Amino acid sequence: MTDTPPVLPLHNPADNRFSLRFISDTKQDLSKKKSQLSNKSTVETIHVEESLDKGIIYLLYTRPLFETAFPTFETHDDVIEWFTANFSGRDRQVLFAIIDIFDGILTEKENLGADISMYKKMDLEKIPDILNRVEWRQLVPDVGAELLSYFILAHPMPNTNHRTGIGLLDRYLTSYDGGFAMPATGEADQWYKWAREFIYHSKRILTLRNQLPLLRWAHQYGYECAERKEGIQITLEEIDLDRADYRSYYANRHLDRTRKFVETALEEADATHLRQETDDGKRAFGDRLRKNA
Repeated sequence: MTDTPPVLPLHNPADNRFSLRFISDTKQDLSKKKSQLSNKSTVETIHVEESLDKGIIYLLYTRPLFETAFPTFETHDDVIEWFTANFSGRDRQVLFAIIDIFDGILTEKENLGADISMYKKMDLEKIPDILNRVEWRQLVPDVGAELLSYFILAHPMPNTNHRTGIGLLDRYLTSYDGGFAMPATGEADQWYKWAREFIYHSKRILTLRNQLPLLRWAHQYGYECAERKEGIQITLEEIDLDRADYRSYYANRHLDRTRKFVETALEEADATHLRQETDDGKRAFGDRLRKNA
């Protein structure tokens, strides 16, 4: 009998590039799942055995396999052809801004000597869907919240999706007020308090949206808490693990929390006048980005 409630590690403690994919109390089920995944050349697996009060639990972790996180092209013409085929002109302006933001984050980390791990391939094809989901021509803070929330939920970048999304929000708000500057948020593991509350809550919501069925099984096997990277914990007793509409429910929760973050950012930046601005559409945003490029 353990003295402390068991905590489910959502990332492999030995290598956090591996995320929990499957959980079972039988070795046969583990072997079956590993066999299914072994037929795919796109993932690597590793499993861990844990001893709980109810017996041995088998945790299967996976990580995506890829040669490079970024699109590769042989010639400049190939680059132009790919962008033209996959993105409209104004979507390309937003895409170029996102790539510029992401590149700036990586450069900053490299200059600080930080280790940069890419845990999946860049998925730039998600960008048009993100932009099409946004309901433009609302009040600027509402559009900014949707832009940031949908970007984070889609997770198109190989790393630093929250920082890249906040950078995109900064570009959007700056396009309405050239004097706007996103207040400093800190960075991973050192987020400033006003931003950390949003970042950590956002990651909890993402976990619940993406892994609620897995957490339901974990609770049945005896886990009382789940922990993801950065020490972010989720107490399973506090969650409705049987919620059928969990994906839409947590997407809406994420958007509500992001609205609060945008409001706080405007207050921190002394830019509350932007609350009264009405967005003039995706096309106009793309045009402003091109003009300011």
